[in-house]
Amino acid sequence: MKTLQFTLLLLGASVPALAAPSVIDDFVGQGQIHVLNSSSYASANPATDTIGCLTASGFLSKNNCATFTRTESYPYMLVSSRGLCTFNDKSMPNNKDSYYGKNTYAWHCLESAKAGIEGERYYTVNGFKYPFLCNGNLGCYYDIPAAPTTVADDGDSFSVQEVGKTKAVQPVWQFFWGSHQMGITPGHLQVLWLWVPVKEGKEKRDEQQYRLSI
Repeated sequence: MKTLQFTLLLLGASVPALAAPSVIDDFVGQGQIHVLNSSSYASANPATDTIGCLTASGFLSKNNCATFTRTESYPYMLVSSRGLCTFNDKSMPNNKDSYYGKNTYAWHCLESAKAGIEGERYYTVNGFKYPFLCNGNLGCYYDIPAAPTTVADDGDSFSVQEVGKTKAVQPVWQFFWGSHQMGITPGHLQVLWLWVPVKEGKEKRDEQQYRLSI
């Protein structure tokens, strides 16, 4: 019980007593995932804190926003035109700067992916002002090395080897903390994922991606 209470304090505000992880109406069907540079879900503002969005491969881009689909059955996973999205792909960069996350891998969407991390699922929490996406056991924050600073006009064409080596896309890791590292990885940014619903059929996911104007 003490662990849960401390976890809720770290989230930045108290959560209502009945605010157990649960899927709310906003997290259904298809949507974009916008990324907010914020360490507090209570004060985060999509209008001022949005720094980009996730591509079909699962990378953070300044403007190439893919459409994701939430699976219809539990555990709720996310799928893009590239395939299932997971933190379990060992071909992705690990978070070597993080004390607790140095053996974890960046998010990636690919056809051959399998959800292999115990408890990997995606949901929103009742009581949040916006539908921020959490994963696992109240993992509502994510870790990025930096914000993307250039616009990628060529879509989601970056290879795994280019992630983190170009200013157009950045890897995204789960946020881990503990007694040796209470906050975000030194030099990194703590971010939130915002689910932005889109109407099914509005875009052909494989042919055209939404773009942010930021």
